[in-house]
Amino acid sequence: MKMIKEGAFGPAEAIILLAISNIARLFLPYPRSLVEIGGSAAWMTPLGGLVIALAGVYVMSVILNKYPGKTIIEITEEAFGPVVGTLLNLVTVSFFMAVGSLFTREFSEAMIIAALPETPISVISVAFLAMGLTGAYLGIEALARVSRLSYPYVLGGISVLLLVMIPQLDIHNLFPLFGNGPLVVFGQGAISTAGITEIILAAVLVQAMGGAKQFRSIGFRAMLIAFGFSVALLATLTLSIHHYSLSELTLPFYKLSSMIYLGRFFQRVEAVFVIIWSIVGALKIALTLYGAAVSLARLLKLPDYRPLIWPLGLLIFTFSLLPTDMTATISLDLQFLRPFTFVPNYLFPVLIMIFCEVMIQEEVQRR
Repeated sequence: MKMIKEGAFGPAEAIILLAISNIARLFLPYPRSLVEIGGSAAWMTPLGGLVIALAGVYVMSVILNKYPGKTIIEITEEAFGPVVGTLLNLVTVSFFMAVGSLFTREFSEAMIIAALPETPISVISVAFLAMGLTGAYLGIEALARVSRLSYPYVLGGISVLLLVMIPQLDIHNLFPLFGNGPLVVFGQGAISTAGITEIILAAVLVQAMGGAKQFRSIGFRAMLIAFGFSVALLATLTLSIHHYSLSELTLPFYKLSSMIYLGRFFQRVEAVFVIIWSIVGALKIALTLYGAAVSLARLLKLPDYRPLIWPLGLLIFTFSLLPTDMTATISLDLQFLRPFTFVPNYLFPVLIMIFCEVMIQEEVQRR
């Protein structure tokens, strides 16, 4: 069978690609949910999630190193057999589709709130999906190059935002120091922030990123960058706006950008950050669509993933319009998508590792 041609890119592009994909959730209502969990200690919630994410990267790297030259899709099928392995891989494909659908809807709703209040949601969703379809069709190498070119504007823009907010920071907003309690902050907060897409996504793209030997280093660095920005942004939000007010904001990041004031001629710069949102949103949607298409192509033993992009893109568009409003979309994100992320990112790798150890023990006993 002819192998799927994915292209190749270096560790630097891989780290930036995964980091930008991870921080995409910061532009949405997600930070508000962390404020509701942690209160004044919302900035601490990613710390526990980082520990879980690093552990997930480590477990995934161990599995990938046991099967060099293969992605997690082939490994799952080989470990559990064609029937169970296929069912588990279909869960992974469904996960990418769910992420793509909900992110498409949330980014579209955010764009309506921030810049285009009179534009129908379907028009904005089509625009985001058009960019996502184009990116997925061009391939992961093109997406990696785009992320490398755009990261100075994305990460640099966030850094500038955090720096210019220093005059408006109020240290008293951080108290009580542990907010709603350390058990909630480091327990519930860790579970929420550990619900990411990038571990399973990197495991699907592992061969394009340089193979299993590079996986652990790339994953660790990407997680440290992404969670570091999460901590910095949440800390700036909490220091700038009291957590009681933050819990009432739909788009905390947009509110923060609208507060920038450095004199009479440097204010109302949130329009610049809308452009950054668009770049990050299109990249996130393209990545999830690509992940779904490549995973399904490998599952079906197809030589090319591109014919699957269009039907999968149509499904993402259709599913993105199913929630009735922004509130329903946020509810689906928090109550369905966040728990769902633990299945392909953490549960499947642990099951594969246990299965491999059992098989090794049985082989030793036979000998």
